[in-house]
Amino acid sequence: MRFLISLFITVSLSLSAISASGQNETDTTAILGLYQSWRDAVENANIDGYVAVLHADISLRPPGAQGLDGRDNYSAFLDPVFDSASYEIQIDNAPSVTFLGDAAIVEYDYTIFRRADVDSTADLPPGAIAVAKTSAHYIDVVTRDSSGAWKVRLHSWQDWPSTD
Repeated sequence: MRFLISLFITVSLSLSAISASGQNETDTTAILGLYQSWRDAVENANIDGYVAVLHADISLRPPGAQGLDGRDNYSAFLDPVFDSASYEIQIDNAPSVTFLGDAAIVEYDYTIFRRADVDSTADLPPGAIAVAKTSAHYIDVVTRDSSGAWKVRLHSWQDWPSTD
């Protein structure tokens, strides 16, 4: 009887680990797709597409500036950012996902090229990228929203010193 109980426990634990692994693969694919959509939105100056990947309670924490909270505030932050320039993203290290229960940490390194519109009179908000080229290490927290979709809940980064 002990053998059967031990076998049952071993098989149950193995099956739950396989199930969790399969779920993490599905969630990882969804999260990486979210980051592809986000990059596409940035490079196409698509504020609606950008905001679509954000959790309603998003927190933006840029280096050297006071952060902001909420999707509406983030959207307002983006207006002068995209009115003043176009952007290209170079992936230096692709997003890596680490799950922590119902949340995940996503780390990645991007170099962002900003091409300013010389006719723009937009004043950039504090925390916006204002230089032609910046490289940074990003650390985000993603969680599920009320519909079950993965969304960025915290967006933060640390700039690398310029090598130019």
